[in-house]
Amino acid sequence: MVETDAFWDFFWEMRLRPMENLGKRAAIQAASRLMRQMARSGRGSGLRLLELGCGEGQILGALVDGHAQLCDRRACVGVDYNPRSLERCRQDYPGLQWLEDDFTSAGYLEALGRFDLVLMVNALHEVFSSTLSAGVVDVPAAKQRAETTLGRAAACLGAGGWLVLFDGLEPPGDPRESLRVRFANAASRRDFETFARQYRPFHITYRPGEGPLEVELPRRDFTRYITKSIFLGKGLWQTERLESYQYFTQDEFHAAFERQGLVIREERTLTMNAVKWEQRVTILTPGVGFPEEHILILAQGAAPAQ
Repeated sequence: MVETDAFWDFFWEMRLRPMENLGKRAAIQAASRLMRQMARSGRGSGLRLLELGCGEGQILGALVDGHAQLCDRRACVGVDYNPRSLERCRQDYPGLQWLEDDFTSAGYLEALGRFDLVLMVNALHEVFSSTLSAGVVDVPAAKQRAETTLGRAAACLGAGGWLVLFDGLEPPGDPRESLRVRFANAASRRDFETFARQYRPFHITYRPGEGPLEVELPRRDFTRYITKSIFLGKGLWQTERLESYQYFTQDEFHAAFERQGLVIREERTLTMNAVKWEQRVTILTPGVGFPEEHILILAQGAAPAQ
């Protein structure tokens, strides 16, 4: 029995309430809806799920536990390179396959077989950021690596299967455009200077503004600052400072999906942390607001030509 959408909205609201990562919540709810849709269309039980960059397994584990009657638990697979995270997966979600490997390796995903649902939640930006060269990201090489990995993930889809991607979004407009901002207080200004010194994927440039709390900086660097600001002063900063959450604009996502034979059926752009940002910094440049820094895409493989 597949309960009503209202039931599942309530179920996930209760189940995911302790989960701080709002992006994971959005991805789980979207994937759950697709799984119920597949069940209603006659796919029945035995769905096979694959999550690339599964971390501690919260997304895949929640979906398989929540939809146990729809899934072939033993055929659901999570892949990650971190053995400590995978150990937590095995403890919290026994019975699933948790594999330690680099899912970007040529041929690796092909050997795993075909799946009904492939999940890539905050995974491709790590692939993009892994091309650090001389202390900064080689952008053309990084974008190509991200798209190649997307294509390999798409090749894992079985007939009628879905790919769910949730990740960072490069805002539209000229990334070199100068923005003028004012920090809420001296502590926020010091945090920004820490970010500018320690962030690695790009060289962060800025110049003082009219007052002690004001600076001018490119749109690209401002976007990276606000999306990483929530990690400053926390243990995760040592990892987060090495990664660029942004890599493709919305148009670039569209083009990459099309080139890799994926048809986007649904997408949303959204922001998760605007309230926190507003407590740290104000944008003084007229007509400029905080960007929507996330994108959620639901896509299927293109149907073969008749």
